[in-house]
Amino acid sequence: MPTRSGWMVLFGGLTFLVAGRLFGTIEFLVVGTAGVAAVSIAVGLRQLHPSRLAIGRRLTPPQVPAGEATRVDLEIINHARYRSPLLRLHDSISGTRGVHLSLASLPGKGGRSDGAYRLPTTRRGVLKLGPIRIEDVDALGLARRSHRVETSVRLIVHPPIEPVPPIRVRVGDDPLLGKELKQSLGLSDEEFDGLRDYVPGDDLRKIHWPSSARASGLQVRQFRPPRHGRLLVVIDTRPPSDDPMALDATTSVAGSIAAAVLAAGDTTRIETTDGRMTPLVTGPNQLDPVLEFLALLEGGSEVIHGSVPNTAGTVVAVTADPHVATDAANRRRFAQRLRAAMVITVDAHGWVEGGAPTRAAGWIHLTGPGQLAAVWQLGSQTSAVST
Repeated sequence: MPTRSGWMVLFGGLTFLVAGRLFGTIEFLVVGTAGVAAVSIAVGLRQLHPSRLAIGRRLTPPQVPAGEATRVDLEIINHARYRSPLLRLHDSISGTRGVHLSLASLPGKGGRSDGAYRLPTTRRGVLKLGPIRIEDVDALGLARRSHRVETSVRLIVHPPIEPVPPIRVRVGDDPLLGKELKQSLGLSDEEFDGLRDYVPGDDLRKIHWPSSARASGLQVRQFRPPRHGRLLVVIDTRPPSDDPMALDATTSVAGSIAAAVLAAGDTTRIETTDGRMTPLVTGPNQLDPVLEFLALLEGGSEVIHGSVPNTAGTVVAVTADPHVATDAANRRRFAQRLRAAMVITVDAHGWVEGGAPTRAAGWIHLTGPGQLAAVWQLGSQTSAVST
């Protein structure tokens, strides 16, 4: 179809044609015919020779904390035999007006071009990028043809994760991780436990030759199954802790604790009081499902689900309920219901830089970001890991 400029040229050409017929002026007829013909040819070419493009998209990084930006790189390849027209791209982004890019004509048979833009974020969630709408525009800007390339990716915008030193959770009476979970996480089935004398039938690969050379007989390395401490972080999603501002603060605290536990090689799970949860994860490379869960967390329920906490382990509860923060009896009942060794309360509506946290036995109160690392401790339940 004609562009805005094309419509103007077409209207002007028709005007000259009418004037030429009325006044019998050949010059008007020539100008009018040229204008109408130019627009008609441009529209015909766009319909007969649409662009054939393949578009790839890459996000760097694919997950970002709220408030930071990601880089979006586009690779455009022309698969047509002929040179492409001028291109205008509109990358659709959920919740925004999208991004517009203009590209020069590409050579045929594999001609390529790269484009990039920075995508800022404001709050946690998942942004869908795509599809991409393409407008083919002729060199004179008189006609265009629109079509879409069905390519899409997701950008995970998770709550900010504060740098908290890795924390090793003591096992206590927690059960061992199941064999299926260990295999899915790529964990070793055994850990070194010491040396013992060789007995017939032992695996020769387990002989520790340096120790055997110093001893009177062969020494065999002895192994035991690994045991991982398990920390459950329960986010309060009861009103008023279910409003977006409160969840932005509580998810940031919960994610920071989970990242510290995973960095120490222990196991964690994040649950909500209404029964939603992540899988049990172990190790620093398993943070992605936790971040996606926190990015998507919205809403809640007025009651604590009967199954929460879902599994055995040390429990930390995080809430933005001001009644829990200011009423010690209410806080004690809340901790007892969730078997929480620690209750962390946040001042969600005063959540700003600066201020000072409060710490007491089994309770931490935070008033802004960046305070958790200074007061995070579970007493005898945990120990710091040197890095």
